[in-house]
Amino acid sequence: MDAWLTSTEAAARLGVKRATLYSYVSRGLLQRVVDSDGRSSRFNPEEVDRLRFRSGRRGDDEIGVLVSTGITQIADGELKVRGRDLIGLAADTRFEDAVDWVWGAEPDARWHNIDEAEELSQRIQSVLPDSAPMMDRLRVAVSVASTTDPLRNDLSTSSVRAAGRRLLHLMVHSLPVVAASGESDLSERLWSRLAPGRSNARQRAVLNRALVLLLDHGLASSTLGVRVAASVRADPYSAVAAGLGILGGRLHGAASGPVHRIFQEAAASGDPAGALGEAQRRTGFTPGFGHAVYRRRDPRCSALMEAVAGAWPSHEHLPKVLTVQTLASERTDAPATVDFPLGAMTFLAGMRPEAGEAVFAIARTAGWIAHALEEYDEDPVRFRFRARYTGS
Repeated sequence: MDAWLTSTEAAARLGVKRATLYSYVSRGLLQRVVDSDGRSSRFNPEEVDRLRFRSGRRGDDEIGVLVSTGITQIADGELKVRGRDLIGLAADTRFEDAVDWVWGAEPDARWHNIDEAEELSQRIQSVLPDSAPMMDRLRVAVSVASTTDPLRNDLSTSSVRAAGRRLLHLMVHSLPVVAASGESDLSERLWSRLAPGRSNARQRAVLNRALVLLLDHGLASSTLGVRVAASVRADPYSAVAAGLGILGGRLHGAASGPVHRIFQEAAASGDPAGALGEAQRRTGFTPGFGHAVYRRRDPRCSALMEAVAGAWPSHEHLPKVLTVQTLASERTDAPATVDFPLGAMTFLAGMRPEAGEAVFAIARTAGWIAHALEEYDEDPVRFRFRARYTGS
């Protein structure tokens, strides 16, 4: 029940007084559960949201959208995709197999055809400067993948899945190689483009776990953008491009970068507390802490942080990473999010600060394809927001 709402939180989400909240309970519109203290009440956030949308009550500064989906369920501090626990799936599943599961595809589907991706990626790299940011390379890769697919407007399930596999291959290959790799898995090839120097299998497995954990997270802002694009029957490449545009916000996919920089400054100065404090002063919040969905615990955070600590147990800067986590946890009410261990992974592996955003984008692209597939089965053009004119 950690993720369930207190009476104060439920009333605030509904935009009503607590007395009104309990009147909903007495009328059978809402159920309450007695908390562990035997006195206070807890409310299911999904049930509260259903009532909120049904009654039309929401804050003046909030736009609510309720979309039915069979992909991801977030409730009671748990995260499930297609009915499977995502934390368990990430622990022992290859990224490609997890993607097939989210897409509802048969396992061992065709993931091995990478010749075209290698050829197109060479063209992309030949026209981009070495200083081009990773996210710009990924956006170019999506555009190239679209323009070179004459069947991109085929929205059948098998065709969209094929486009998704092709797109993920090209996005990974659009990043220049920085370390040798003889493996064929997507996560291994992505590692060779992000992490310079030597590594072991356990460290590379952390990246695979991160990719699976970031596959999907319900109707996040970028995912809503993808579904709006799919609703007007945009092809899957265009839908992913819409998601990438939103993902670039510093409060979304780029959130692990400031975490990485805290560790860089802590390593350079030897002062984790000072580095954390400077980041708080610079950003106005604690990077890697606070989430719109999780009030108490992000289950992805602990799963990825455990893997990070286990893969770099003797790294000279791991104690500084753990010190920053402890300091922030003691002084911040909000829970650590998955962005914190993602920033720790990119730092300890010697990656660039922007690498976490690239990992997030590639992983979430697979989730966006699942949402596009689901949206293509809905009635078209069903998203039509209403504006309230406030001009002269």
